[in-house]
Amino acid sequence: MNQRTLFLGFFLGLSTLFLTSCSFFADKPSKNAEKFLTHFYALEFEEAKKYGTKSTGELLDALKGFVAMLSEEDKKKKSFKIVGETIDGDTAVVLFEEEGSKEPETLNMVKEDGKWLVNMSKEDLDKEDEMEGSMDEIEEELEEELPGIDTVSVDKVN
Repeated sequence: MNQRTLFLGFFLGLSTLFLTSCSFFADKPSKNAEKFLTHFYALEFEEAKKYGTKSTGELLDALKGFVAMLSEEDKKKKSFKIVGETIDGDTAVVLFEEEGSKEPETLNMVKEDGKWLVNMSKEDLDKEDEMEGSMDEIEEELEEELPGIDTVSVDKVN
């Protein structure tokens, strides 16, 4: 085998390795979602905006005013865990579980200029508020229908 053939084989192998490793290290929606959520839960909205779309940034700007109204308990940084992602072309949904939550939450992502960004809108927050509001209404109705359910005594039978 001459040196030229050996060099060409080495070069092709190195090129193949380089191209496959680039796709391995490519930007993933869950990577940027994790960065966004880390800053979001730390109430670092300016940093979180770097990982969101323009509409997400506008929403974060609006949320800044509400931070002062939060209790100290609500201001504590929460932990979360990314549990999955689904990619469909230039859109993706990242699933994450918030500390103390029993069900995963979703974070919508879009690919803009080759970078995955969080795509939150006011409608997304309204949907969450509606769900929380409906749960509160159900709890209130149950308390009205079953008053004192927590204080029902049970007699022992010998």
